[in-house]
Amino acid sequence: MLVRFTVENFRSFRDIAQISLVANGRLNQLDNHTMTIGDLKLLKAAYVYGANASGKSNLIKAVDFAREIIVEGSARNVRLKQYNKMIEDGVNQPGVFQFEILIQNKVYSYGFALSYQDGAIAEEWLYELRKNGTEFYFFVRDKTDVTTDLSLKGTQKTRFDIYAEDIRSVPKDLFLTELAEKPLQEELGIFKQVYRWFEALIVIFPDSEFGPLPFVTENEEMQRQFEKFLMHFDTGIQALDVEHTTIEDALEHWPKDAKENFLKDVVHKLSDREEFGVRGPDVLLALRRHNNEFIAKKLRLKHREAYEGFDLHEESDGTQRLFDLVPLLFDEVEDRVVFVDEIDRNMHPNLTREFVELFYQHTNNTQMVVTTHESSLLDLKLLRRDEIWLIERQLKGSALFSLDDFKVRYDKEIEKAYLLGRYGAVPLFDSFEIFTDGDPSHN
Repeated sequence: MLVRFTVENFRSFRDIAQISLVANGRLNQLDNHTMTIGDLKLLKAAYVYGANASGKSNLIKAVDFAREIIVEGSARNVRLKQYNKMIEDGVNQPGVFQFEILIQNKVYSYGFALSYQDGAIAEEWLYELRKNGTEFYFFVRDKTDVTTDLSLKGTQKTRFDIYAEDIRSVPKDLFLTELAEKPLQEELGIFKQVYRWFEALIVIFPDSEFGPLPFVTENEEMQRQFEKFLMHFDTGIQALDVEHTTIEDALEHWPKDAKENFLKDVVHKLSDREEFGVRGPDVLLALRRHNNEFIAKKLRLKHREAYEGFDLHEESDGTQRLFDLVPLLFDEVEDRVVFVDEIDRNMHPNLTREFVELFYQHTNNTQMVVTTHESSLLDLKLLRRDEIWLIERQLKGSALFSLDDFKVRYDKEIEKAYLLGRYGAVPLFDSFEIFTDGDPSHN
């Protein structure tokens, strides 16, 4: 589970920005929106509001940027020039990314500082936040050294020292990822557990491919659940039809270059796994490797009274968006953290609200952090005030703060107050005079 995420010097974020999923223990409303794990009471969701260009999407991009570097083990394949350009020497200041996460009732803080000049790791750390307020360091790394609070002896100490020495020769690589791939004894298993937490992290953008989706083709119960939700949301879809095919046939209408790039991506993704799903702009596929060949299954959508199935691109934009979101309601996504940019994209306000209500009804140990413009969700009968976050564009970058800071009453109508600008994070329009150059004849 996610406790906090902190970012500094990334895109519109100049200064430290932090979003917390620690519940306000003094709030008694909507207690089913929280989960108590050990001594921690965490929120199941957070909803981030703000004007266009305020930095909402950049918050999600910061998470995805850090996740990709951690999973890949270095910043070699990411676009580096994402520092805050409101800082005079932003390129010379590191980007800082820190996650506080809960694993087996213990809170760990993992993070790193990245050089935007060459992708080198300026600092990296992993430590446990203990109940007595102390910190236990599994490792702290800077450009010259790796230190640890671990009491290692014998072979384990020798191995750790060798790994620490090796990382100095590859300054662009993450020590966590390096350790997660090594044969470590049980007392050092936390490195693998933290790494796997990031592997399981899901980030969904408006144009994302949500990997688990097409595996409904492999699981009949999941397929039935999917059909039930699609009917509930009044999409007109009654059933999902699975068509056995080949990649070549499924993509025969694609341009040659696009098809070749897709196949290269498939080979890369399947290099370390037997199967995965992909949502393209007009196709839903489940792919499995078998004897060095790919077996493909294509998902088609059956509407009532229609004689043939429909492809994804023939559905409305709102229905397509549901194909990203509905899998979040499945049991298979339990114990996962999901970030969604623009959850309301192309969806009717009632549909967005219904999805949010179903999220609380159908999930237990899943967390969701989303950005949205949907003001109708700003209802304290639907959301807790500590779940609502606001981003405001300021002269020196994006500022992130919680509605809970305003201490509004639980019975207050906050949607109207938000739209009137009481809490900030809404568009501010200049006088119309700027379009008339001050010419009174235009009045």
